Amino acid sequence: MGIRNKKRIVRNRYVHYKLKRRLIFFIILFMVMCGIMIYDIIFQKIDFLFALLAFAVGSGIGYVVGSIKKVKWAEEESMVISKMDKEGIIILILYLSFSLSRKWLFGHWIHGDTLSAFCFSLVAGTLLGRFLSTRIKIRKILKDQRYLVKPEKNKE
Repeated sequence: MGIRNKKRIVRNRYVHYKLKRRLIFFIILFMVMCGIMIYDIIFQKIDFLFALLAFAVGSGIGYVVGSIKKVKWAEEESMVISKMDKEGIIILILYLSFSLSRKWLFGHWIHGDTLSAFCFSLVAGTLLGRFLSTRIKIRKILKDQRYLVKPEKNKE
């Protein structure tokens, strides 16, 4: 059995299904947003560097927001879990308010199709940042619980 299969078995056994579902949701939305972002770049609705800047800023924001999220080991279930807490609800409200007020926030500097393309790039980066920070936390918890160990190198 390969290392990838062992990691998949560990992930399936020790990560709560709701957390796995959330990560899959992040990745699917990320791919959709990246597809839209690439479409906007190809049809020149936004400059590549401007889209890259929005993506990078979004990734940083997503990583910070994901770092605030509490992911922990539940002893009674022997699983990695994440519950919606006060911070998560506040972040959700802030995200929804950003989505509704993006024209007001960025409309002073960016107009028309470029504004939409900018926001799609920003959201794509945010989703990637959230995914990566959550995944890093899960891996750290599984390593701390000794379910995920690095294979030893052959010393010959």
